[in-house]
Amino acid sequence: MHSNFEYLFAKVLGRLGPVLYQKRLLSWAKRAGLCEPTLLLSFDCDTGRDADASLRVQRFLSKYGIAASFAVPGELLEEHWDSYKALLDMGATFINHGYKRHAEIDEASGKPYSTFTYRDVTDKEWEEDIKLGHTALTRLTGIAPKVFRTPHFGEFNQPAQLCGLYKVLADLGYEVSSSTIPVFGLMYGSAFRAEKGIVELPLNGCIGKPAQLIDSWGFLSAPDALGKDRLVAELSKYLALAGRGEPFVLSLYFDPADIADELDILDLLARFAGIRSLRLDDEKLISLARN
Repeated sequence: MHSNFEYLFAKVLGRLGPVLYQKRLLSWAKRAGLCEPTLLLSFDCDTGRDADASLRVQRFLSKYGIAASFAVPGELLEEHWDSYKALLDMGATFINHGYKRHAEIDEASGKPYSTFTYRDVTDKEWEEDIKLGHTALTRLTGIAPKVFRTPHFGEFNQPAQLCGLYKVLADLGYEVSSSTIPVFGLMYGSAFRAEKGIVELPLNGCIGKPAQLIDSWGFLSAPDALGKDRLVAELSKYLALAGRGEPFVLSLYFDPADIADELDILDLLARFAGIRSLRLDDEKLISLARN
């Protein structure tokens, strides 16, 4: 596992030499044997408003042959299962996102805020949350999940935290985690085999600013959000890269409620239908990971 020095060095490198990030994405893909651009699309459903939004987003994407993965806390999945179960008929999949709901909506601003994070609780508490989420998802879908994502993406990325996480996941039979920020892609590539054999799939950052995760929170919902125009510009850069036909992995995630009414963003995602789209637990993807 990485040291704190390696992590900080990679973050600095990403800021000082952003062109290296694009080169890293392409060179890793070629060494791994990837032959074409590949999309990994997922959604984090952290509040009740995401249930209806998820259906609207997936219905739109289904018209273009894109099926996404949805990370939903078990507590919300149980509460809104009548809605969420329809995603399965559209080819979507679920990944374990823990059990306890970890965000609420501020009535004044209409924006989500955190109510629970693994970073601030004991090991016993977050371990139990993973197990409860696993049980709920298995019971509702009839299939034991093989992919996990920590709540509040990127808050649980210290070496000791990740080592503990991967041990718990391995004990539960998981194969994949998608819980790390883009700097891990700069360090290890788009898929790498971490502790206990778990394959980690870092999310992508901006081509020109790798430390900036491409997500709806940072661009649309945060108090200091960068703005929709910036998000459209960053997605367009990746679309242009895909148009060149060079192999790379693009792993994106959004909150459904943030983009369900943003037709220009949805239209951009639909334009990625021309490249291969894989599930996060696809064996073709897992086979690319190296120690």
